[in-house]
Amino acid sequence: MKQLEYRLRKFLQEMGADLIGIGDVADLAPDSYPRVIAIAKALPLHVLEQEVPNGPTQEYVDCYRQINHQLDAMADAAELMLQQEGYRALALSRRNINWDRVAFSTPLPYKTCATRAGLGWIGKCALLVTPEFGSGIRLTAVLTDAPFPVAEPVLESRCGGCTSCVDICPAGAITNTLWHTGVSRAELVDVYRCDQIARDIAEEKLGERTTMCGKCFAACPYTKAYIRRAKVHSAF
Repeated sequence: MKQLEYRLRKFLQEMGADLIGIGDVADLAPDSYPRVIAIAKALPLHVLEQEVPNGPTQEYVDCYRQINHQLDAMADAAELMLQQEGYRALALSRRNINWDRVAFSTPLPYKTCATRAGLGWIGKCALLVTPEFGSGIRLTAVLTDAPFPVAEPVLESRCGGCTSCVDICPAGAITNTLWHTGVSRAELVDVYRCDQIARDIAEEKLGERTTMCGKCFAACPYTKAYIRRAKVHSAF
C-alpha cells in the first residue's frame, strides 16, 4: 500500500498537484468509499499578486478555469489508476461527476475533503486556508476504498483574531466567525450578499455576471506569505 500511495502521489505531482492529502470520510460517504484523496493546485504568483486584487480580470478568470480543467484531469487519472489496481474509486471532478452515482448522507464539498485530509482549515471567508498557499488554491478530490493511511483531520480554525478577509470584503459579507467542525457556511458568510456584490463587480470589470472576486483570499496573511516566499525563491 505504501508503494501504491507513493506512485499515486508522484503521478499527481507530475501532473501539477501542489498539495495531496488522504482523509477518512467513512461517516460522510458510502461504505464503499471510506477514503478521500484531496488535491490542491496553487494559483500562479502573478495572478494572486496583481490580477485578483485589481480584478477580477480576464486573465484571472481564464487561469481559474484552466486550473479547474487541470484538476479534473488529475482526479480522473487518479480514479483510473486506482481502478486499474483493483480498488473502487470515484473522481469528484467538475466535468464528469454524476452525483446520482453516490448517495451522500451529508454534503461532501472539496473543502470538507481537504480538512479531513489535513490540508488546512476553513477560514472566516468560508474558503480553505492552507499553511503553504493560504487560500490561493483550487481543489478537487477522489473517493476510494483503497486502505491508505489517513492524515490527522483539521477540526478548527487557525485564523485567530485576524480580520484581513473581513475588512477587505467589498460586500461586508464575512461575519468574523471562527470555524470549527459543525459551523455552517451560512454562519461564516452571507452567501447571497457575497454573490450579488461579486456579480456586480464582475459585470463592471468584465461585462460578465460571474462570482469571480477573490479579494478575501488575496488578502489572507497565509496567501501573502506564499507570495513573499515565491518571490524570494524566484530571485535565485
